Amino acid sequence: MMYNRNNEGNDIIIAVIVLTIAFTLMINGGLRGVPDIKTLEIEVLIGFSVTVTAFLMHEMAHREVARRLGAVAFFKLWPVGILLALITSVFGFIFAAPGAVQFAGLYDRDSEGKIALAGPGTNIIIGVIAFLAVTFSGITGVASTILIWVAWLNLWFALFNLIPFPPLDGSKVFYWNSKLFAGVFLLAIILNIVDGFLPAILGI
Repeated sequence: MMYNRNNEGNDIIIAVIVLTIAFTLMINGGLRGVPDIKTLEIEVLIGFSVTVTAFLMHEMAHREVARRLGAVAFFKLWPVGILLALITSVFGFIFAAPGAVQFAGLYDRDSEGKIALAGPGTNIIIGVIAFLAVTFSGITGVASTILIWVAWLNLWFALFNLIPFPPLDGSKVFYWNSKLFAGVFLLAIILNIVDGFLPAILGI
């Protein structure tokens, strides 16, 4: 596996731009309505904030842990995933799989489990911080709206990625340490219930 820093940088930029567009469309409910300029600006801010926190920081956490453990690791774009993100967002929801961190040089269960946990673990930390900020700081207006979305989608991404089926992170965490997996997975469920996102998408 060849590591190319320039290719990785381009892949990250493309993924961030496309996901920002996709999340903006999703937040707008797809193409069902054309927002005014002020609303569109807010939706783009939310889309970018969610992309950077829920997606980019998730992937960079994978990469950082892999490199600290001694692996060669970099982000690689998945063109099909980029296309799916755009297509689904047009209908008001999103399937976001624009790419992933690939690594080489580490093949033991412990290393793979730690690398896998880093992504959803980062989402949980960001989601909790955003939730606490919007709940207890008295922040209002656009900043409050952005924080609500950041909390919702980071905690949802954490829960989704912890589902214990390949190729999701949860399968590697479960294979590495089933007790730790159970604790983190339960925490993600509870946090999604507390912040109201899980009941909202389930209609309960």
